[in-house]
Amino acid sequence: MRSLAALAVIAASLGSGLMAEASCAPPDPVAQRVERADAVVWGTVVGDGGGLLSDRRSLRVRVQTVYKGSVPAQVTVRMGPEIPNPGPGQVGVTSVDYAAAPGSSHTLYLKQHAPDGFSTDACSGSHEGEPTTEETTVLGAPRVPERGPGVPGSTTDLDRALAAGAIGAVLAATYLSFRAASALERFPGRRP
Repeated sequence: MRSLAALAVIAASLGSGLMAEASCAPPDPVAQRVERADAVVWGTVVGDGGGLLSDRRSLRVRVQTVYKGSVPAQVTVRMGPEIPNPGPGQVGVTSVDYAAAPGSSHTLYLKQHAPDGFSTDACSGSHEGEPTTEETTVLGAPRVPERGPGVPGSTTDLDRALAAGAIGAVLAATYLSFRAASALERFPGRRP
């Protein structure tokens, strides 16, 4: 009877979806965490990773301040180590996934994986809120994030080309209108 009760408790805990606490070693000194990170930023979570299905392991972050690295004003950050294939319709989780809610601000220690891909985890040093006094002492002067495609206030080469084309079309239409008006003045009896 006891073994049946123990088995029921184990089965219930496996199916509950509860995640274990992060299995991180004691935190390293700030200088070592900064050294390991490719980028350190402070920003606000604006949503999940997007796409057709909600990506529950990544977040979109609007970056307010860059302390280390080269980071655009908005990035998608994977919140834990990559899980290659959790299975069809499954979302894998790990004990070191970083948790953040939309609207909250965080200091994030990021690893860069591709030109636009970043990740963090619960063991990296990332934490809710602005950088601590110790962190700002180590990190130094803050910078503004880079402007990139898709970020409010940014422009791309395509944006510039479209604007130049629109200006050219307006100038051409204005020129043709004035030319037609001057032709009417020279030949009043003639209609275009």
